[in-house]
Amino acid sequence: MDIRQLEIFVCVAERLNFTEAAKHLYLTQSAVSLQIADLEKQLDVKLFARNSHSVQLTAAGQVFVKEAKFIITTSEEAIKRTRYTASGFGGTLRVGFLESHTKHFLPKLVKDFRHSYPKIKLLLTQLSWGDLNLALERGDLDIGLTMSVSLQNIPKVAWQTLYQDVECFVMPYDHPLANQPQLDLTAVAREPFVVLNREVAPCPYDFTLRLCVNRGFTPNFVERPFLTEILLTLVESGEGIAILPYFTTKPYASPSLRFIKLEGDDAQVEMVASWKRTNRNPAIPLFLNKARGAIQFFQNSMGLPPSNDSNEHLSSI
Repeated sequence: MDIRQLEIFVCVAERLNFTEAAKHLYLTQSAVSLQIADLEKQLDVKLFARNSHSVQLTAAGQVFVKEAKFIITTSEEAIKRTRYTASGFGGTLRVGFLESHTKHFLPKLVKDFRHSYPKIKLLLTQLSWGDLNLALERGDLDIGLTMSVSLQNIPKVAWQTLYQDVECFVMPYDHPLANQPQLDLTAVAREPFVVLNREVAPCPYDFTLRLCVNRGFTPNFVERPFLTEILLTLVESGEGIAILPYFTTKPYASPSLRFIKLEGDDAQVEMVASWKRTNRNPAIPLFLNKARGAIQFFQNSMGLPPSNDSNEHLSSI
């Protein structure tokens, strides 16, 4: 028994005429009769009561026509869902993101993606830096929205740059150094620093340390909060200064905070969309395409230079 046989049976059952059913199916009447006879043999029941004047469904036939229609409809839906998934228009996409670094573009991205692909189930998970990287490695995520500095040593992970960012000294507006156009290294060497706790954010912690060491001093870390929002509050309260990416942090930072750009190539960072190289989820490129649109909107509103869409990386294996 196959779907085609069921379709032939339903066609005859709806018309109660083998000749009309054959014309509709573009088959010969004998071919239709053979298919019905084979179906009745497989089921070991009579589906039609036939004589020279009429064709009627038997009691078994009346039951089976309902079941056959259900099977056909279910089969068509299964095929449609499978094709949707294969083309990226169905299925599930699991996206992980950092607690603060994506809030300026993620809402628009999610809204646009769900509007364009309502059949794709989008699962969003906020993770710490370390947990996000681990989820990517294990294949628990399809896409991770993070900073490229956190992916340098993860094998078999590819990423696409969403936009370029630059690290800044961040301090309260009333700090003695807040009105300086740029800061000399000696001016901040003795400053207390607030940095994210290394347990949840090892990459930002190490990156801040490296930036300072590259400029000739070891920072004095006085506070190690677990969330960027708390870090910004501590800086605004005068507990110390911090080093944070400008475009990623400025949109939701208090207007009472001053950002002073760091010079040097090592102060350049990237917000990226990352995925495991072996991941073949067809919804990934659809999400990346929508991400470019959301980022372009963000760039226009913040005065960011356009990012290079072809700037794609693969860490060494």
